[in-house]
Amino acid sequence: MSFLSNPHLDLTTVRIETPRCVLVPFSLDGVVDIHELTDEFCRANKDLYVSPFLPTYEQEVEYLKWQIELMHQQEIVPLFILEKNTWKLLGATGLNNLTEDTMNIWLWIRLDEQGKWYATEVYTGLIDWAREHVRYEYLSHYLNPANTPSRRLAEKFGWVLQDIRSENGDDWYKIYLR
Repeated sequence: MSFLSNPHLDLTTVRIETPRCVLVPFSLDGVVDIHELTDEFCRANKDLYVSPFLPTYEQEVEYLKWQIELMHQQEIVPLFILEKNTWKLLGATGLNNLTEDTMNIWLWIRLDEQGKWYATEVYTGLIDWAREHVRYEYLSHYLNPANTPSRRLAEKFGWVLQDIRSENGDDWYKIYLR
C-alpha cells in the first residue's frame, strides 16, 4: 500500500520551496555534482565515513539509482536541498517507509552550511508537505542520542521522544501530522 494520500502523485516531480531553499527529487541529470555530493555527505557524517570506508563515485551513483527506483515505486521521497538562488547543494532530506504504517523523516546538511537554520527551514517545508500528501497520522525520526542539534530540532517541532530505540541504539521520536 502506498504511503501517499493520493497514490497517483508523481514523486519525481515533487518540488518543495522554502524561503531560501528548493527541495527537488534525487536524480542523475546533473542538477547535483555526484562527486561533491559524496564528498560533502562524508564530511558531514565524518564519524560514519572514514577511510577506507568512503563510498566511491560508482557506489554513490548506484545508491542514487536505487533511491530513484524506490521513488518511482512510491516507497520513498528522497530530495536534494538546494540554495534557491544559486542551486548550490546544501544537503538532502526525505521520507522513507519504515513499516506498513510508519514513515521516517531524515535530513543531513553539509558541514559548511550547518548552523545557518537550513534544517529548521527544510523541516518546516517537508513536514507541511507530509501533512498534505502522506496518509499516516505521524512521522518518526531516529536520532543518535549524542546528536544534540538534531535532538533540539526535533523537540523544537514538537517531536515526542518515545520509549523505543532503533536496532543501532538511536532514540525514536515521533510527530503527529493530523
